[in-house]
Amino acid sequence: MDMEAGKTLTNEEVIRELLKLLKKNTMKEQANDVFEICSYVDGLEKKIDSMMEELTNMQNQIKEMQEDTLVNNAKKALSEAQERLNTRCEQIKSQVLEVKEQVKSTAKSIVDEAKAKGRTALYRVSEFLAIKKRLLDIRENVRGAIKTTDKDIAKTALLTNGFREAGQTAANAFRTFADKPEVDYSQKEQKHPITKAVLAPMKAVRKLFVSMELHLDASIDKLDNLAMNVQLDKEKYMENVKTKEQEQTEPERAEAERVEAEVVYSPMVAEPQEYQYNADAFDARGVDEVKQEAAHKEVSKVREDKAR
Repeated sequence: MDMEAGKTLTNEEVIRELLKLLKKNTMKEQANDVFEICSYVDGLEKKIDSMMEELTNMQNQIKEMQEDTLVNNAKKALSEAQERLNTRCEQIKSQVLEVKEQVKSTAKSIVDEAKAKGRTALYRVSEFLAIKKRLLDIRENVRGAIKTTDKDIAKTALLTNGFREAGQTAANAFRTFADKPEVDYSQKEQKHPITKAVLAPMKAVRKLFVSMELHLDASIDKLDNLAMNVQLDKEKYMENVKTKEQEQTEPERAEAERVEAEVVYSPMVAEPQEYQYNADAFDARGVDEVKQEAAHKEVSKVREDKAR
């Protein structure tokens, strides 16, 4: 395994950069969710590696088991059980690596857009929810592996008991032949080599599968939680933006209302002015007419005097 392939998600530069951007933009809860999701994926990968180690050890011990007729007949069945588990683990590991790559590519896309467009691009972290389908598929695979392992453990335990009882019967037969008393092996705990070589690794692998299922449950819940936190933050952010816009336009609104009030008020002021102007014109016209009439009378009087 090369260093790049074995690098954990939480140590990936793009993930660290995304977490930094989220925290910088007051999205701490979302940053925590993303970090935990990456940690869960890293945990799945580690568990798979531990399983592979157990199965490799199991394979080696099966090969080294003492050669005899009974064991030779069992070795094939035990090897097949080991191969089934190994194949299942390889499938799950491949699925986990696909999730890992999807998380990295999604993170890179979000980081690039956030650098260009700002905070709103960070809401795209909800797109991590797309890996939920992959995680659900892995969980189904793990559950299937648990069932298969339970069956193999039961078969191996039965085989081990058979070998142990056969050995005990053979031992007592020899003791009887040698005129020695038989031994009650039911009072003694004796483990057959298969127990250590096969049964113990199988149980260890099963335990890891169960732990992995719980890990997957938690990661799926965390994805749902991330989507919810993003939505809540988005609504809160938009509400704050709306409030700020309203506060910024308040002076403009006040100015508009003032202007509107002046427009409405000015005709009320102009009307008496217009009326006063017309009244003055009427009065001026009346004065002129009086003067003209007086002048006419004066001319008529002068003419009358001359006639006399």
